[in-house]
Amino acid sequence: METSLRYGVEEKQLLLHAKENFLLDKSFYLQIHGKLNTHTGAASGITQVKKKFFPELLTSLDVGAKFDSKPYEITYDVQGKKTLPLTDNGLLSIDLKGGYNFNPGTKVGKPRGVVELSYKIFNFTEDQDLKIKAGYNLVKQKPYFQIRENNWTLNADMAGGWSVIYDL
Repeated sequence: METSLRYGVEEKQLLLHAKENFLLDKSFYLQIHGKLNTHTGAASGITQVKKKFFPELLTSLDVGAKFDSKPYEITYDVQGKKTLPLTDNGLLSIDLKGGYNFNPGTKVGKPRGVVELSYKIFNFTEDQDLKIKAGYNLVKQKPYFQIRENNWTLNADMAGGWSVIYDL
């Protein structure tokens, strides 16, 4: 199980986050996310069932359904990713990510798409790897960046949004 502590400018409260993946078949999996607000005690969760494909054109393609306890709704989702290595060792790459989420109850869909430049530095220090991303959200039309080391992640965007994640 993956667990983390999360704090960001939007929530302004510390969250305990947990996530677990259960492989149901060689390409079907069940993913469960849970959040506990450490200030209010409020809990929420997401359950997803997805089928993963690896077509030649894309790096990966996921199709599935999701139940979110906070708005209490079921949605359908498709998402794809294509990684284009810029170096022979694959440490510098461009990632193209896109998807579409459809809510059958409201008949409303939400597109998403990002372009990211990703750079990985192994052994940045003796026991520390570093990953730096600079990206652009095509739907929200705003740039963002991420710096990630073994346990810490800092996310920020140009509109003043930010979050910090510590993996336990």
